[in-house]
Amino acid sequence: MRHSQQWAFSLPELLTTLAILAILATIAVPHTTRLIEKNRQQASGDLLLRNLQIARTKAIAENRAVLLCPSSDVECMDDWNEGWILKSPTTDEILSRDKLSGLDGILHWTGYRKEILFRSDGTSPTGNGRFFLCTQHGLAWQLIISRQGRVRRSDAKEDIKDAYRCN
Repeated sequence: MRHSQQWAFSLPELLTTLAILAILATIAVPHTTRLIEKNRQQASGDLLLRNLQIARTKAIAENRAVLLCPSSDVECMDDWNEGWILKSPTTDEILSRDKLSGLDGILHWTGYRKEILFRSDGTSPTGNGRFFLCTQHGLAWQLIISRQGRVRRSDAKEDIKDAYRCN
C-alpha cells in the first residue's frame, strides 16, 4: 500500500498571506494612481511642447508667420484649456488643431499677448512667456518661451521657486 504525502497550506497560513497582500495593495494603489496621473501630466506638457516646436518649424520652413492661439473653433479665444489652433495670420488658414484631454488641472499662459506669433525667422518677440499646469498637488510643469522663439522645460529648482503661481 502506497501512501502519498500531500502538501497544503493551513487556513491560518492562507489568511496571514491574504492579510499581508491586502496591506501591500493598500500601500501600492495610491502610489500607482499618482504615477499614472503624473504620466498624463507629462504627456500633456509634451503635446504642447511639440505643437510649439511644430509652429516654429513651420514658420521657418515655409518662410511665413505662424500663429498659435487658444481656441476650440476657428477663431482665437482666451482659454488655452479649450484647446489651440495653429494658423496663418495672413490667410486665416487653419494648419492644425489640438487639445489637452482628460487632464485634471488648469493650463495657464502668462505672456505679453494671448497668442504666440512665430515669424519666418523663428523669433517670437511678443510671444515670450510661460505655460504652466496647476493641479490639486501644485505646479506640475512649465514651458518657457523666449523672445528668440525657443521653447524649454523648466527644471525642478525653477518649479519649486515658481510653485506660488498655483496658489
